Amino acid sequence: MRIAVSPTAPSMNAAEAVQLCVDVERLGIRDAWLAEVAGAEAFALAGAIATATEETNVGIAVVAAANRSIALHAMGSVTVSQLLAGREFHLGVGASSRLIVEAWHDRSFAPPRTRVRDMVDGVKQAIAGARSVDTATAKMDKFRLAGSAQGVCDVYVGALGPGMLATAGEVGDGVCLNLMPASVVPRQLAVVREGAGAAGRELSDAFGVMARFHTVVTDDVDAGRDIIRGAFGPYFAQPVYNRFLAWCGFEEAAEKVLAGFQAGDRAAVAAALTDDVVDAISLVGPVPAVHDRLVEFGEAGVTVGAINLLTGDATTMADVLGRLAAPN
Repeated sequence: MRIAVSPTAPSMNAAEAVQLCVDVERLGIRDAWLAEVAGAEAFALAGAIATATEETNVGIAVVAAANRSIALHAMGSVTVSQLLAGREFHLGVGASSRLIVEAWHDRSFAPPRTRVRDMVDGVKQAIAGARSVDTATAKMDKFRLAGSAQGVCDVYVGALGPGMLATAGEVGDGVCLNLMPASVVPRQLAVVREGAGAAGRELSDAFGVMARFHTVVTDDVDAGRDIIRGAFGPYFAQPVYNRFLAWCGFEEAAEKVLAGFQAGDRAAVAAALTDDVVDAISLVGPVPAVHDRLVEFGEAGVTVGAINLLTGDATTMADVLGRLAAPN
């Protein structure tokens, strides 16, 4: 498994994120996977990283399917690809959440799986030179990209549970995973393969399996777990994440998270993520322990692991990432 940097921690601004990618490239980490929530706009940050680095491949995990048109997704992808000048660019497209899509961006969220499938297929067609795309949820007509990609420029599907995992197999060039235990990864990839088979596809060796790992490197494991609880408890109150938590085998935790959230009890939401849940969905502990977990995920089938460090400034993060990427 290749180690990547996920340079979009809440503690960093865009300039610091770019500098982190420059610093870790010098340490041998040559993959950066960005996230897009409410901070840096993903394509702008990807372009900045592309111009500031020399060997780094760039991916985005993920942008919401509904928040941009087919043409804009394709334009952004090809722009970053040209700035990378032959290095790899991977665009991850996911459903996001109803709150983000409808309340933040004034777009229609439903139907999420169809939207993702249509957008991924449409963007791939547009990058390949199609002038028109006509799907149930996304259309493009009389458009042609003024330029072409340089090097790999493909589209992944952001997926948690079985529906979207199958979609990744149907139309994706890879899959972006998040917040899953290592023990669940083989099950997820089996669903991806089933989706591919149902669509008459055979996944190539180039099919990518990337995952974001939310990480706290610390000797105080209890305090590190509390950071994860505070950051991700509210995530698991959202319907898609709540169902996913139950699908991963944590049915009781999912029920308690939802009950606490509905009662407005933040402490109950956090407490519902017990130590075993936190240890399964995140990486918390000293460097050797985190390194061992990364090996476990690699053996489970993840090909690129993007480390999202939740603590430290950019300089400290670069040092920690360099130690995690170094062989033990």
